[in-house]
Amino acid sequence: MFPEDARIPVSKLISLWIAEGFVQNIESGRLKEEIAEDYLMDLISSNVVMVSRRRYNGKVKYCQVHDVVLHFCLEKSRQENFMLAVKRHHIQFQPSEWKGNRESFSFSKELSKFTSLASKKWKPFHQHLRSTITTNRTNSEWNPFRQVSEVRFLKVLDLSSFSVRALSSDTLKPLIHLKYLAVKADKFHFNPEPHLPHLETLIVSSYTQSPSLPASFLKMKKLRHVEIYYAELDLEFDKQGTFEESSKLENLRILRGVKYHADRVNVLLRRCLNLHELQISFKAHNLFACISLKLESLTQLRLSFDSVLLSGLHLPSNLKKLVLFKIPIENVMSFIARLPCLEYFQLRELPTYLTLNRIWYLEDIKFLKLKHLKLVDLGISRWEASEDSFPQLETLIIKTCSELMEIPFSFADITTLKQIKLMYCNRSLKDSAEKIKKEVEENEGCDRINLITIGVSRNKLLSAVFDYLRASNVQTICLIQ
Repeated sequence: MFPEDARIPVSKLISLWIAEGFVQNIESGRLKEEIAEDYLMDLISSNVVMVSRRRYNGKVKYCQVHDVVLHFCLEKSRQENFMLAVKRHHIQFQPSEWKGNRESFSFSKELSKFTSLASKKWKPFHQHLRSTITTNRTNSEWNPFRQVSEVRFLKVLDLSSFSVRALSSDTLKPLIHLKYLAVKADKFHFNPEPHLPHLETLIVSSYTQSPSLPASFLKMKKLRHVEIYYAELDLEFDKQGTFEESSKLENLRILRGVKYHADRVNVLLRRCLNLHELQISFKAHNLFACISLKLESLTQLRLSFDSVLLSGLHLPSNLKKLVLFKIPIENVMSFIARLPCLEYFQLRELPTYLTLNRIWYLEDIKFLKLKHLKLVDLGISRWEASEDSFPQLETLIIKTCSELMEIPFSFADITTLKQIKLMYCNRSLKDSAEKIKKEVEENEGCDRINLITIGVSRNKLLSAVFDYLRASNVQTICLIQ
């Protein structure tokens, strides 16, 4: 279903397999996602599928298929009437011409010489269609949602390459068998519970207006994977501030992109009993919110704070991956270090905290299991830590920390350190990383640390710009960020 040379997201691939019914719970106690991952590893070990990129823990994040394998698969799918890949200009696109159960549509910019352009009336999709995916963006004025809503047996619908101004779940009401839905709309009105009873995966892209999710969202008991970026969950509370306890998402494993009031986050999460991955942005109703995330099943968490000053943040002890946005570094280190299973930690600060001459002292704080540390946009100029602060660290990534002058030299004594990656940092930071690498080579006699540098530092770039402008006799300059 994916185009040639495409990097295929494994999470999307697995969701599609589950929606198609290819994955069954044949082993008691195992999730469908785990079984599907085994299928993928079998294909990789057989050299049918290639690994494109891995996650921090070694699991496959993106995969690819070699051109020869792809062409072989497409030919076999035609012979067995399994799937048909269609590539045409949007003017010549007539879905009723294709009789397959699964169709992948790629829109070409070139018009075919052999196709008449006389008719621009769009014909409906074929009634036997079970899965349809569009694989590239198009500026077509055609809105496919009305036609596709008549295909009552559809299970998979990915029209995320089409951007529409407004979309309502009422339009998709006839699709009672739909399990996978991916759309892109400027305005998305969602009233899902009576319309899409079997939906398992929901992906909505909306950049101009935050979609609003009604309380009925919590009644969709079959949901497993939800991505609705910038969506606001609008729960209906009674006068006592309570909500119906019977509404629970017991199968939901991934929830990404939802905005929510910090003082009511527990009301939402008490209904997501088996959540493994959560990405949530807190809205600032209570500036001193106490946020408690006690989901023991949660292993991956991304938090973004909208001017929230935390009086207390309680995180589940089983967390392995944690990403924090818009929070000063001094406020988080002590309780983050207490997470016993944490392997990946990424921290991005608020722009208002990018003040000069700040020093980051770790003192006696230790991250005993941490393997990957990523620092982005930190407003620190000095960093003091010992080799005991990160005894298991393997990868250090620093991005756009323009004021940070050096990495603690004690990192040369971290025997597990394998990679230092610097992105758009200053020359002084790069010099300190090279010094650490050289120290390891001299002491151990091996090139253990892989040093990667990307981009030019901001200071160096501005200096070059000013030198050029001075040579050009420029009198006035305005810098806009």
